[in-house]
Amino acid sequence: MANVTFPFPFPDHLITLLPEMIVAVLAMILLLVDLFISKENKVWTAYLAIMAIAAAAVATVQLYPAGSIEAFYGFFVFDPFAAFSKLLIFAATAISIVLSIDYMKDENHVGEYYVLMLFAMLGMMLMVSATNFIILYLGMELMALCIYVLVGYQREVLRSNEAALKYFILGALSSGMLLYGITFLYGVSGSFDYTEMGTALMSADSSSHAAVLLGLVFLLAGLAFKVSMAPFHMWTPDAYEGAPTPITAFMSVAPKVAGFVVIIRIAIDALPAVQDEYMTILIGMAVLTMAVGNLAAIAQRNIKRMLAYSTVGHVGFVMLGVIAGNADGYAGILVYLSIYLIMTLGLFAIIILMRRDGIQGELLDDFAGLSKTRPGYALAMGLFLFSLGGIPFLAGFWAKYAVFIAAVEAGHLYLVLYALLFSAVGAFYYIRVVKYIYFDEARVAFNFSDSRLMQATVAITAIAIVALGVYPDPLMEVCKQALVGLI
Repeated sequence: MANVTFPFPFPDHLITLLPEMIVAVLAMILLLVDLFISKENKVWTAYLAIMAIAAAAVATVQLYPAGSIEAFYGFFVFDPFAAFSKLLIFAATAISIVLSIDYMKDENHVGEYYVLMLFAMLGMMLMVSATNFIILYLGMELMALCIYVLVGYQREVLRSNEAALKYFILGALSSGMLLYGITFLYGVSGSFDYTEMGTALMSADSSSHAAVLLGLVFLLAGLAFKVSMAPFHMWTPDAYEGAPTPITAFMSVAPKVAGFVVIIRIAIDALPAVQDEYMTILIGMAVLTMAVGNLAAIAQRNIKRMLAYSTVGHVGFVMLGVIAGNADGYAGILVYLSIYLIMTLGLFAIIILMRRDGIQGELLDDFAGLSKTRPGYALAMGLFLFSLGGIPFLAGFWAKYAVFIAAVEAGHLYLVLYALLFSAVGAFYYIRVVKYIYFDEARVAFNFSDSRLMQATVAITAIAIVALGVYPDPLMEVCKQALVGLI
């Protein structure tokens, strides 16, 4: 019998992919199990999805590395930066599933909905651990294809179909731009690996500089679309408004975490040779993003569209950490994303609780007079809104402080002053909602859901916002430790 040898050795450190394997296997099993669950018991699909996320989170914590571990022939890295980012993505996905349980109970094909969320999460997990543009693109497309479907999940709702179609067309365009940029950079460097590409670009001759710059522009355009950075944000308000509200909450947080982790890795490993060029581009985009997001949010009467533009504005603030280009800036990004996750998901939990008796809870008028009948929810919503506005001393203040101070230390004082101006603009439209809640007369009946899970989500996130506002040091220290092995 012939001695057949497999052409590649067995990959080292395959155990580091255990969280991804758990999610992939359990998601496929859940898709099959869902066939045998009756419509009345579909809530168990959600609970099983949450258990799958919990299992992956436990595996991530158990494997939490002290340094950087490369696996799968160098295509995959597991380091504290990736592990911490995955834990944020797990938290965002699990809470979004909790928000979906009551919202989706009367919808059809609920099982597939939760499985798609798991596969979208799997794509983000691959993105944050990718050391190679091939793995990055596979993870990004897995995430995007699932979210396209989730945005248009309510097929009988016209605005949902419209949002999904717009998002799909623009998403396909951005993916093409990303691939085009990667192609140019590969043509110059001869490698898809971040580190090898960075080394090759450092030694590239001047004749290839134009090709590198062209690739850089297309690459940044593709990545900017994924994190809703202006001028590539145009899909955001329509997608956020048309998607089921739990998916809007999910899109607001989890893809942003994955996107910024990818931007940081590429900036550090693949693009040091063109740092001056990409910094110039990013500064211009950050300035535009802060302006567009905060000014456009003022004109919105639909709170989901307002929060969509608010997300764009916050992306501009987070970009200050990337522009700082130092350890404090990258740690500040993790702090910002962690706190933004809590604020946003807590706020969307209250919006979803408003969805009763024909009231979508999406118009600003729907919240008028909330304090007179539901003071607890009014207080929680006020805390979330003040925190998003960066009011001291709530958690959102420290999120902005972390990236602002890093940018100042890096010599971008004028950019920070510009950011402070638009932070004040952002505070206006957040406080306007508080005015509706506390000073206007009620215009609708507040028939909130009695879901204990949702109420617990609101309570826990509100307490976390206050606690982190008073004592943010532990979170900041954890975020700094997550950079070990990265820079």
